[in-house]
Amino acid sequence: LDSLYGRGPALDPFLYVFPSSGPPTAIKFQLGTNRNSGNGGPGGTAGFGGMQVQTDFDVPRMGNPLNPALASNTAVIGDPRNDENLIVTQFHHTMLKFHNQVVDLLLSASFTGDIFIEAKKIVTHHYQWAVVNDFLKKICGTPAVNSALSGVNAPIGSAFRMPVEFSVGAYRFGHSMIRNNYWINFVQINASLGDVFTFNRNPNLPVLSNWVVDFNAFFNTGISVPVNNKARRIDSKLAAGLSTLPGATGLMAVLATRNLRRGLALGLPSGQAMAAALGLPALTSAQLTSGLPAAETALLNSGGAVLLQKTPLWYYILREAAVQQGGNQLGSLGAKIVADTFVRMLKRDAGSYLNSAGFVPFLPSITPGDFTVADLVIFAGVTQP
Repeated sequence: LDSLYGRGPALDPFLYVFPSSGPPTAIKFQLGTNRNSGNGGPGGTAGFGGMQVQTDFDVPRMGNPLNPALASNTAVIGDPRNDENLIVTQFHHTMLKFHNQVVDLLLSASFTGDIFIEAKKIVTHHYQWAVVNDFLKKICGTPAVNSALSGVNAPIGSAFRMPVEFSVGAYRFGHSMIRNNYWINFVQINASLGDVFTFNRNPNLPVLSNWVVDFNAFFNTGISVPVNNKARRIDSKLAAGLSTLPGATGLMAVLATRNLRRGLALGLPSGQAMAAALGLPALTSAQLTSGLPAAETALLNSGGAVLLQKTPLWYYILREAAVQQGGNQLGSLGAKIVADTFVRMLKRDAGSYLNSAGFVPFLPSITPGDFTVADLVIFAGVTQP
């Protein structure tokens, strides 16, 4: 949400649209435009035949009115990392529209207070609810999330630093879940990982209208599509397309190498040491090597099998998920690090939904009283043409 709101309308006014009439606090986000390249995006219930030439399905970008061909097309958003690839930037666009829809909801309800502040609070609380009760429970398991909610002690305003074991180790589990290919929409039915990066860079910007993402293929919205982009299992197998990264060369272009080198440079504890520190049973050597290809097992056993006694934390988290959960969610150590970190951030924040007494989601949802990321994209209006 920092990436979404930046420093707010007063300090980052270029992110926002200020109303020319009506309540002056009904401040929305700027939206981008698409370059016409044919039908794309969601087809809705009509499927292929429902797609349209999309016009406002991108984030705002820096243009060049004198010579459009020389435009940088830099994303005008709170954090440039949210423009890393097509899917991420299209989800950021979804969040822009989510806020704008909440503003419209407050206008229709004739809300008399500060509409922007109220809209931001509604967006924040519903998003945080979905992160904890949808995303975290899928990734960490409900018991780990409930344990964090009941067991983490973090008074409002207490000191916080992002644990390096989270940022450089456990939370990089998602790298193993990335697919080689994605069903983007009814036109782009088998986009490679390279395409996902290529079609978010010049000369393919603003995002081409026939490359607009159909998020019905990423979330269970109730709208049928031929392919659902289910994540790969959490394990030590990475998609081949991640062997090189755009803009990087040589050894550091390999994502796994980057993760392991960062862990070494920052002095991360081993998986075994981390498990011991948190009072969790560590994986045995037999578990760490169970079901692995011969070459990977040989590497772990090389040099006196040091890697089996002091396993790099990121790799350990991946193997733990594979051994304990079949790759369907994080294992005990990974789940604790991830769930505890999220819950600690929310508990210490006076403005979070956890510190809003009795908060229950009230925006439209598939299941009343709940709110998922699927509900978010539906309400944002990006699942229909």
